[in-house]
Amino acid sequence: MAGFYKKYLTLLQSWPLDKSKVGKDLGQHIRDQVKLAFSKGDLNNVDEKRCDSYYNSLERIASNRYGKLYKRSFNSTASGLTQEQCNAVLSPEFLELWQEEERGFLSRTARLFRRKKHVSTDD
Repeated sequence: MAGFYKKYLTLLQSWPLDKSKVGKDLGQHIRDQVKLAFSKGDLNNVDEKRCDSYYNSLERIASNRYGKLYKRSFNSTASGLTQEQCNAVLSPEFLELWQEEERGFLSRTARLFRRKKHVSTDD
């Protein structure tokens, strides 16, 4: 079982971490899951076939196997945004700004409903 752990550690060393996506980074999530899976102590009850299957899947993702195999002919997305624009929209700064605006919208909406409720009770 130690062999699986070493394979996973080698794979995780090559896995990129995106520091701009704190709490949402796939690489960090996988590191946490591997740490959790191998820290339980009882490594004899591990399903080796499943463990090997997960490793192979993660290896294909980390190496971008299918991205290299099937090259994109267009650099567009369903939203029409470029990769840089998508990254900017998903940045923590933008999401924080979005939440602040959403809170503003929700509070304005709540005030509107409270005002309507107050007016209707006066009738």
